[in-house]
Amino acid sequence: MTSAFMPTLCAAGESHCGCVRERNEDNFCYVSLYPGYLLAAVCDGVGGHTGGDVASYLCCHRLVLDWKKLFSENPTPPDALMGCWLHDTLQRANLDVFAANYEKEKKNQRPMCTTAAVAVFTPQMAIVAHVGDSRVYCLRNNICRQLTCDHTLQNELSEKGMCDSGRMPGAHIISRAVGSGPTMKVELHTYFRSAQDRYLICSDGLSYCWSDAELGKVMQSAKTPREATDRFIRDTLRRGAGDNVTAICVFPENIS
Repeated sequence: MTSAFMPTLCAAGESHCGCVRERNEDNFCYVSLYPGYLLAAVCDGVGGHTGGDVASYLCCHRLVLDWKKLFSENPTPPDALMGCWLHDTLQRANLDVFAANYEKEKKNQRPMCTTAAVAVFTPQMAIVAHVGDSRVYCLRNNICRQLTCDHTLQNELSEKGMCDSGRMPGAHIISRAVGSGPTMKVELHTYFRSAQDRYLICSDGLSYCWSDAELGKVMQSAKTPREATDRFIRDTLRRGAGDNVTAICVFPENIS
């Protein structure tokens, strides 16, 4: 059940190249154009692919452009529209990156692609879409729950009963990405919000270094989303940060 009063959401984001990588291929965005509505996304350029930073930027750019267009046409879009909008926008982002890859092929460069973890918040709902292994978490009643399921080789094999749940060679290889082909399958879920829900959207460079319980402790104890993101980035760097690290925290205002 949702609360009769839903506080306005506020967000903060941060990104760092980590302790090993020379270049940051992550990008993130969050934007609110109307009270009660918020878009937040983390995109992680696939490691080893030339132009991963460009792919993640193109995906964020498409999301922001289409978000602005959505609200220019309707300042209070119905919740029922948001899932379709998010799915279609990610499909357009896929075509943006795929088209850029076509130009890269003319120059004999490797194709680029990116993961995407996106959340759209309305006054009552949280609509979550993702492709790849960037994640969205929700803290509710002091329990941190992952709202996304990694699109990785290990997870696909595990679902088919072909491997156990332990880390396996090549576990990090993603099975879906934005821009890797002309079509793309987006995983989409819709949740009712609770007034005290707190959210984390992050790249795998962060989630790989933390347990769900540890993430929940930071999200619960932080007074603001800025404090939470600063702690996530700082402590991930202290843990070695072998990949780029990006986090967006989304908290309700005036609730500690």
